[in-house]
Amino acid sequence: MRLSRAATRGSSLTKRVIGELTGLLLPRGCAGCDRPDALLCPDCARLLTRPVFSEAPSYALGRALACGAYRGPVRRAILAWKDHDDRALDRPLGHAISLLTGRLLAGGRFRAGLPSGTNGTPILVVPAPSTPRSLRRRGRAHLNPVAAAVARTLMDAGFPSVSTPVLTMHDIRGKSVGAGGRSERASRVSGRIVVRDASSVAGHPILVIDDIVTTGSTIRQCARALTLAGGFPLTCLTLAATDQG
Repeated sequence: MRLSRAATRGSSLTKRVIGELTGLLLPRGCAGCDRPDALLCPDCARLLTRPVFSEAPSYALGRALACGAYRGPVRRAILAWKDHDDRALDRPLGHAISLLTGRLLAGGRFRAGLPSGTNGTPILVVPAPSTPRSLRRRGRAHLNPVAAAVARTLMDAGFPSVSTPVLTMHDIRGKSVGAGGRSERASRVSGRIVVRDASSVAGHPILVIDDIVTTGSTIRQCARALTLAGGFPLTCLTLAATDQG
């Protein structure tokens, strides 16, 4: 039986309240290794400062960048944040991807990759979309806070930018991570990601933000949808990448 929207929102709110009360009553441990009294301990945080590069020919810079490898404590922390609504991790994960953004900007490759004629045009920071089913389950668009952190970093570096969720995804069956092989994953995602309003992206340089890159199918489809709408996808920044990249 399908739950009503009100019931779904109520369930999400209940989970959030229970989580906050638990955090007040019981000391929490590091999301990556359970070390006491830490959201993300220094050792686990450092694992998110070891960039992983993946080939991404759909993007102008030719590659996607991840904060770290999707294994061990990094995997545990991201799953706690993504699938178990550990919203306190918004800040440390946002900080990690901000550091990655700074690393991207440090070289001349990023500025050189900006399309001619877009000088002064705001860079759009676009979170990869979740399915409606995932949005209902989580009760929020979990990538929005980290996308906002990237936009702030760009602004601080002198690049006009705005975080905007212009992409949407039709519902698909199964989970994003580890669900099937490369061709199966691609067939499920292909054509399901679309731009809400093409006029909002036309002529803009774009950074796509995702949580985990596995086969790369999602970020390729994001680039395709944005390009068809007249945007210029530069690269994709993610929190983690699997060995499949």
